[in-house]
Amino acid sequence: MKKAIIALIFVIAIGGIIFTLKTKGEKGINEEQSFDAQQIEELEINNESWDIALENTDSEKITIEIEGKLQEKQENNPVEIKKDGNKVVVYQQDTEGGVMKNFSFGKKGTIHISVPKNAVNKIAIKNSYGDVKMNNIETEELSILTDSGSKIIKGLSADKGEITSKDGELKMMDSTVNELTIASTNGDCYMTRINSPKTKITSTSGEVFMKEIIEGKALFVETASGDITISYKEAPKSLELMANSESSDISVDLEGYQKEEHTEQLKKGKIGDTLNKLVLISKEGIIIVN
Repeated sequence: MKKAIIALIFVIAIGGIIFTLKTKGEKGINEEQSFDAQQIEELEINNESWDIALENTDSEKITIEIEGKLQEKQENNPVEIKKDGNKVVVYQQDTEGGVMKNFSFGKKGTIHISVPKNAVNKIAIKNSYGDVKMNNIETEELSILTDSGSKIIKGLSADKGEITSKDGELKMMDSTVNELTIASTNGDCYMTRINSPKTKITSTSGEVFMKEIIEGKALFVETASGDITISYKEAPKSLELMANSESSDISVDLEGYQKEEHTEQLKKGKIGDTLNKLVLISKEGIIIVN
């Protein structure tokens, strides 16, 4: 028992020493760069651990501000911003080494990006461990590839959106995307007031919850493990529905819905002349449509 207590005190002491050294070795960094939006067609962000925040601006310039911590012994800025033809590239890479790399106390920094409406045709984000936030962004094509971290997207307007996530929660609200594809390994997906004529969501593990959505041409949701809830803002007028779950727990409550084939694990039916399709598949979860 005494040995265990001594070992615990030793670990706490070492942690305190590392925290002290780390705090003394850090200094703040705050830099800003701007680009004429008329000269930029694409924005590319390659991020390791910092948070990313994109928001709309009334300015005619794309502004990138980096705000975070810089190691005293670090010779180079961890964030590089450069213009490559008609593309702006932001590159963030951690450069800490040794034992310090295994200890992280709080967030290291945030990359703030202000983008005028429809200023860039494509926004591509490759993120390892940071959180991603977007507010009122308008673009033709959005691509997000992330290993970990939360994704909060509000007021997005895009022709095409593709989000691929290995881990971390996704929240999307008040957005319009003509063609939306979401692929998640682990993490819940919460969507509110989404207008997307073509939507495909696949998840290995995690809940898919869609609230106050607008009826579209095709909505496909498939989860290996997780519940699926689809709630329409207004009752669909023309819909072909198929819901399948091995959990034998499927509920469909839609105005004007006509049953065609109903078993414990499969529900098929229609509303109107079935111009639109809704397909829901869950291996183990509950399915609710209303």
